[in-house]
Amino acid sequence: MPPLAVIFDHDGTLVDSLAVVVAATNDVLRAHGVAELPPRTIIAGMVMPTAERMGLHAGVGAAAEQRVLACEYYLSAHRIGPGLARAYAGIPEAVGALRSHGLLQAVVSNNEGRFVRTVLTALDLSEHFACMYGEEDIPALKPDPSGPLAAARVMGVDPRRCVYVGDSGGDALAGRAAGMRTIGVTWGILARAEMEGLGFDALVDRPQDLIAAIMEGDRDGAPSSVLRPRSP
Repeated sequence: MPPLAVIFDHDGTLVDSLAVVVAATNDVLRAHGVAELPPRTIIAGMVMPTAERMGLHAGVGAAAEQRVLACEYYLSAHRIGPGLARAYAGIPEAVGALRSHGLLQAVVSNNEGRFVRTVLTALDLSEHFACMYGEEDIPALKPDPSGPLAAARVMGVDPRRCVYVGDSGGDALAGRAAGMRTIGVTWGILARAEMEGLGFDALVDRPQDLIAAIMEGDRDGAPSSVLRPRSP
């Protein structure tokens, strides 16, 4: 059956927010007298929930103190995010085309929901999405499927008629656990070679290929044109 809705991850899928994450993290570390970290160290920690990640970077183990650091991080991210975050080239056109095809769309992120909504609004993308959920909006973070399932309920769509699009192993696990077909994008943090082992049903290398991947694939496989490795 053809899909009726698409649920996107935010960071690394729709939006390049790495500059925001690095700058806001180092803002907080400086304020606490901790040496700044190189981008690669901060980016490697992005697989963790924000409070745990900030605690790791600052050398803080107490959960309450980690939550304070996370709040400070988000305050900084809200201040600088709209100026630094960028939609990946081709994403505005892709989500617009999906909307013109009649597909409902939503966003589910492990980032703060308020930050996600602020950035997507600043980028003139929020109008495309029925809901934009973050960590404070859902019962549990990905790879738990509750976020994608909540988005499907809001849109009134059977999860089996949804496609989940993301850039991490947590996205693949969450989407598949929700009963959704999953598509991985290779323009995020991970290289294509790393993405190939994460269990996505299909991979795409360019936003321009999303519509074909979403509309043509099925739960048992995907078109060879979608799965073919990028040409050198």
